[in-house]
Amino acid sequence: MPSFLVHLRLSRLACLALLASGSQFLSWGASSPTIGLPIARIYSIEEIGASRGPQLSFDRLGRLAVISGGSYIVLNDDSWIDLAIHNNDILPMLELAVDSRGTAYYGALASWGIAETTSNGSLRPTSLRPAQYPAWVNATNFTQILFTPTGVLFVGTTGVVHLNTTTMEHSFFELQVASAFTLDSEIYLSSGTYGTVRFDPQSQETEMVSPDIGIFNTAYFGENGIVAATTNNRLVYFDGTSFVERDFGFGSRRLGTISSLESLPDGGFAVAIDGEGLFLIDGEGNRKMALTTTNYRRILDLAARDTGILWLARESSVEKLLYNNPVSVVDHRSDVVIGWPQVLQRGGHSLIASNGLLYKMELSADSWYYEFESVENLPTSGVWAIATNEEHLIVGNSDGVYAQVPGGFSPILENIDANRVYFQDDNTCIVVGGTEIAALKWDGQRWFECAPRIKGVGFPSVAHRTDEALWIELGLDRVGRVWFENGEIQLEIMDQFPWPEPVWVNIGVLNQYIVLSGPDNHRVYLDKATARPVSTPPIESSLQQAEHTVLRVTEDEDGVIWATHAKGVLTFHPSENGYRMDSESLSSISDQYPMITLINGQHAWIATESVLYHVDQDFKPLTVPPRQPFLVSIVDGKTGDQLYSAHHKNDTITELPYSQNHLVFRYFSGGYTPLQKPIYEFSMQKGSESWKVYSEDSLLTLPSLEEGSYRLTAQLTDRDKRVGSPILTSFKIAPPWYRSTLAYVTYWSAGALFCLGIMATGFHRAKRKHEQLELLVQQRTQELRETMQKLTEEARTSATLAERNRLAGEIHDSLQQGLSGIALQLDATLKHDDLDTNLHNRLSVARRMVSYTRQEVQQAVWDLESPWLQDESLPEALRNIAQVLGAGTAKLDFESSGSSFVIPSRRKHHILRIAQEAITNAVRHSGAANIRIVLNYSDTQLSLEVIDDGKGFDPNEVFSEGLGHFGMRGLRTRASRIDGTLNIESSPAKGTRVTLIVPHAKEEQNPRSNNERQKD
Repeated sequence: MPSFLVHLRLSRLACLALLASGSQFLSWGASSPTIGLPIARIYSIEEIGASRGPQLSFDRLGRLAVISGGSYIVLNDDSWIDLAIHNNDILPMLELAVDSRGTAYYGALASWGIAETTSNGSLRPTSLRPAQYPAWVNATNFTQILFTPTGVLFVGTTGVVHLNTTTMEHSFFELQVASAFTLDSEIYLSSGTYGTVRFDPQSQETEMVSPDIGIFNTAYFGENGIVAATTNNRLVYFDGTSFVERDFGFGSRRLGTISSLESLPDGGFAVAIDGEGLFLIDGEGNRKMALTTTNYRRILDLAARDTGILWLARESSVEKLLYNNPVSVVDHRSDVVIGWPQVLQRGGHSLIASNGLLYKMELSADSWYYEFESVENLPTSGVWAIATNEEHLIVGNSDGVYAQVPGGFSPILENIDANRVYFQDDNTCIVVGGTEIAALKWDGQRWFECAPRIKGVGFPSVAHRTDEALWIELGLDRVGRVWFENGEIQLEIMDQFPWPEPVWVNIGVLNQYIVLSGPDNHRVYLDKATARPVSTPPIESSLQQAEHTVLRVTEDEDGVIWATHAKGVLTFHPSENGYRMDSESLSSISDQYPMITLINGQHAWIATESVLYHVDQDFKPLTVPPRQPFLVSIVDGKTGDQLYSAHHKNDTITELPYSQNHLVFRYFSGGYTPLQKPIYEFSMQKGSESWKVYSEDSLLTLPSLEEGSYRLTAQLTDRDKRVGSPILTSFKIAPPWYRSTLAYVTYWSAGALFCLGIMATGFHRAKRKHEQLELLVQQRTQELRETMQKLTEEARTSATLAERNRLAGEIHDSLQQGLSGIALQLDATLKHDDLDTNLHNRLSVARRMVSYTRQEVQQAVWDLESPWLQDESLPEALRNIAQVLGAGTAKLDFESSGSSFVIPSRRKHHILRIAQEAITNAVRHSGAANIRIVLNYSDTQLSLEVIDDGKGFDPNEVFSEGLGHFGMRGLRTRASRIDGTLNIESSPAKGTRVTLIVPHAKEEQNPRSNNERQKD
C-alpha cells in the first residue's frame, strides 16, 4: 500500500471544512427554461456498424470516432468508416487518443502502444509493452490515456503505466484508480478508497490533495479549473489546490449516477445523469439547457469538439445535438401529438391545439424546462379551432363552438362547422365555417349569437389575426377578410391581382401593412386598417434579396421581420442601412411551407403539418464557424493501397504509373456544424477538357483515367454558397509502358525491321509466285491442248453420227422407198390374169429379189453402229449422246443406278439408237424444255426411260392409223430385236415417257472380257 494512505484520516476534517466554506461563495442567474428539444441527428448502432455500448472520441483529423467491440469507426461527413483491423491475433482497442504531434496511442487489455496507419488506411495496434512488467498488468484494462509533459500515461483500474516518449522507458505504479486527469501539467489520480492525489511519474511519488473526494469523471471548466463528478455523485470544482462543492443549479438534492462529463468548446460543460437526463451548464455556472425526456436519461458517454455540437452515446445509438441552435422541436418526445398545430397565449401560458387535442405549457418544478400537460374534458369531437383572450378560451369543431368553464367546456353555438374562431375584441368572437360565418357577443354572463349568419366562402385554409379583421387564404387568386361592424358581419373577397397566372395568394401581416404574396417575389401591399393598396414600403428591397421567394411575413415588437419560404425560414433585422438578412440562424428548419406565430414578444412558433418548432424571439444570431474541407486520402482503386494520407504530412503525389489510373479521393468537410449533408463541387481539368459535378458523397471515384496531367478541385458548398477555400490536387498519370517514349522507339525500330522483312519476303514471294505462274501457264496450256483434242474428237464423232443419220435417212427416204415402189408395182403386175406362167414366175422371182434387197437395205440402215460405243460404256454413251442432242435446246438430266452387267455390242447398239430416237423426237417434235434419261440395272433386267415435258401426242393414233415415220416405227422393231419391251406413254400437252425394258440374255451371264467391262 502506498505510504500516503496512512495519512488519510488526518486530512479528512480539513478537506470537509474547505468544502463547507467554499460552497457559500458561488451565485449565478438562471437562463431561460428549455422549451422542447434541440435539433439533433441520430445514428443507430446498425447504421454505424458498431456493437452496443459505444464510447466516443475524436481521431487525429478531428473526426468523431466510435470505439466499440474492437471497432474504431470514424464519421467522415455522413459516412461511417471502420479503421480497425479485425483479426483474432490482434487485441481489441479499448481507448485511442492522439497527441499534439498526431501520434495515436491505444489502450487495451494488458496492452498499450501506438496505433499505426497501414497502407490501406487501417489502424494496426503496435504494442510497446516491455518484456518485463508487473503481474497486475495482465488483468488490467487500460481505458484512459493522458498526455504529460514527458510522455503518455496509460490508466487502468488497478494501476497506471507511464511511457517516457523520449527514452521509451516505462514506469509502473500499482494503485486502484477510478479516474485520472491533468491540470496545469500536473497528473492527478483518484479513487473512492484513498481520495485524490497528485502523481509524479518520474519519481513515482504521490502528494495528497483530498482524502475524502474520489473522482471518477472530470471536465475542464473555466480558465484554470475542472468540474469533477465524485464517487458519491456530487459536482465539485477544482482549481489545482482545493475542491469546492457547487450545485450548478441542481440545488442540494442528491443526484443520480453521473455517467459522463464533457467540456463544451464555447465554455461550460455537459453532464449526463442516469435516470434524470442531460444538463448543459454555461461558462458562468448557470443552467443553459435541461433535457429530461426518456431518450436522454441513459447516456453512456459525451464528446465535444466543434462549437455548438455535443455528441451523445447511448446503448443503441449516437446523437449529434446542436445545443447552440436557437431552434427547438416540440413533438411526441415532449408528449405532444403534432397535426396542424395552432399556438396561442393565455395568461402567461402557451396553448397548443394539435390533432384535435389541447396542451398547456407549464414550467417544471425546478424551473429548468417547460412541460406540456394535456387539457382534460375536451369536447367530444376534439379541438380544431381555438381563440383566447385574458378572460375566455373558446374552441371549435365540427359540432359547434365551446367555451371553457370550470371542469371542462360548455357549448355556446351549435349546428356550425367551426373551422376558425377569432376574437375581434374582448367581447366579440367571429366563427368561420366553410358554409356559414357567425358572430358571438359576451354580455357579461353568457355568449349569444349577435348577428344574422352570412354565407361562407369555402374552407378557411390559413387564417391570420389582426386587430381589425381576420384575413383568410382561400386558394388561387382569392383572399378574404372578415370583421364585425355596426351589428353585422362584414366580408370582403379579393380576387383581382397583377400577375398573369392564377396562383395561391399568401398573406403576411406587418405592423402597418397586409402583404399579399404571389409568384416570383411579386407582392401587393395593403393598408392594415383600410385594406386599400399603398405604395411599396422600404422592406420590399430587402425581401427581394432572399434566395427563395418569400411567401409570408410577420413583424415582432422589435421590428424584426420573420419570413417563410417554400423550404424554411429567414429573418430581417433592422439596421442603420435598412435591414440585415439572416438566413443562417434558422437554417435547420427545412420543412416545406412553414407558418409563423409570434406570441407575447417572447416566443416564435413555426408550424408545419407534422412538426412544431420554437424559437426565442430575442435569439442571438447563429455564428457558424468557418469550415475548411481537406483531402483525407487518395486510394488506388485496384489494390486498395493508400497513395496519399492526411495523417502523413509528407505524402505527395506528382506522377503515377498507368497501373494506378483508378483513383478514389476521400474528403472531409472539416466539421459537423450543418445538420444537412455537405455538398461538394468537384471539377476536373485535363488540357482543354473539363467537367464539373455536385455530390453529397465525400468519396470521389475516378476510374480508368487516361495518361496526362490533371487538376482536380474540390469546393464545399452550402445552399448554393461556397464554403472555405477550394482544395486543388494536381497529378499526372504516366502513359502505359506500351505508350512510353522507349516503347515508341522500340515500335519504330521494330516497324522498320518489319518493313524490311516484309519487303524481302515480298521479293521472295514475287519470285516464287512468278515461278508458280509459269508452271501454272504450262499446266493450263497442256489442259487446253487436251481439251481441244477432246473437243476435236467430239466434233468428229458428232459429224460421223450426223453423217450416218443423214445416210440412213437418205436410204430410208429414197432407196428404200424406191424399192418399196418397185415391190408394189410387181405385186400389181403379178395380179394380172393375162400373164403367162413363165413371165409370172420371172416376175415373182424379181418380186422376191426386191423384197430381199429392201430388207437388206433396211438392215444395213439399222445396223450402223454408233461411234459413241466404240470407246465408252453404255451409261457414258447415253450421257454423251444426250449432251450432244440436247445442247442449247433443252435441259437434260441423266441418272444411272444399279450394278452394270455384260451387254452384247448389238444390244447396246439398239438400246443407244432407241434412246437417240426418243431424245431426238423430244427435242425436234415435242419442243421439250426438260428431258430426263434414267438407266437402271437390276438382277433380271435393264430399264431405260426417256421422259420429257413436251407437247406430247396420242400413241394409239400414231400406231393404229399408220401415222408416223420410220423413226417411231423403228423403236418397236429395235426393241423386239433385243427381246425388249417398249412402252410409250403420252398425251397432248402432257409430255412423253418412253420406257424400254431389256431382260438378261444367256450370253450376258458369261464372264465379260476386259474390253467389254471397260465399255460398260
